[in-house]
Amino acid sequence: MSQAAVEQIIGRAVVDPAFREQLIADARTACADYDLTEEELEALEKLDTESLQAFAGKLDPRLTKSAGRGFF
Repeated sequence: MSQAAVEQIIGRAVVDPAFREQLIADARTACADYDLTEEELEALEKLDTESLQAFAGKLDPRLTKSAGRGFF
């Protein structure tokens, strides 16, 4: 398993609203560029919008793409 890749995906989903929506809608397509196991993909498919959005809403706005200076 690649814990680093999973952490990167979750981090990206938290700060990038467009990626977050894509991940929730179709995790396999959103994660196509990452080297993940079947087990990791299945876990990512179980993420829910509310949890990710709630966490993202607690971040300083300067850390998100919507602030215009995102990391991704």
